[in-house]
Amino acid sequence: MINQDYIKDTLSLSMPPERFNHSLGVAETAVKLAHKYGADPQKAWLAGILHDIARDLSDSEMLNRAQKANLQVSEYGFAMPLLLHGPVGAVMAREQFQITDPEIINAIALHTVGSEYMALLDKILFVADKIEPNRRFSGVEEIRKQADTDLDLALISCFDEGIRYTLKLGYLLHPTSVKARNAILAARGTFRK
Repeated sequence: MINQDYIKDTLSLSMPPERFNHSLGVAETAVKLAHKYGADPQKAWLAGILHDIARDLSDSEMLNRAQKANLQVSEYGFAMPLLLHGPVGAVMAREQFQITDPEIINAIALHTVGSEYMALLDKILFVADKIEPNRRFSGVEEIRKQADTDLDLALISCFDEGIRYTLKLGYLLHPTSVKARNAILAARGTFRK
């Protein structure tokens, strides 16, 4: 049995307060979405609370941990190691908290760039990360409304927002995010929202 209080207490001491509050918000939002869309609320909470466990690692430590864990690091990961905080976080969740459930591990791993093959918990965590109550960006209220009625539409909007933000900053656009967005649109039978 996983001790949620132990996880919260440990993370509250190891994360900056803002990151910890964000993680609590993601966990709570993921639980609500899990109830709404038929996923396991406990798995949603665990994925949410642990999703940013690696977020504050330095670039060199992120790359070092990825290489030690034999994670595939693409040119995008080397150029922007922050993108690795999902996969590295999945490894850390397994090592530090003995999280072995593949659904939880996969959701944590995919929450940074997504995947063409996202399962329900993957989608829930990805959306919860963008719409948790502490998030403040133009369009977040619309995505929150979408999440109440259509998880995939909210997910597309999350990808759209992330792509716009990445382009605005002039960063490399990860092709996996584009593929993931396109896969969801194709699955809906449309190439427009």
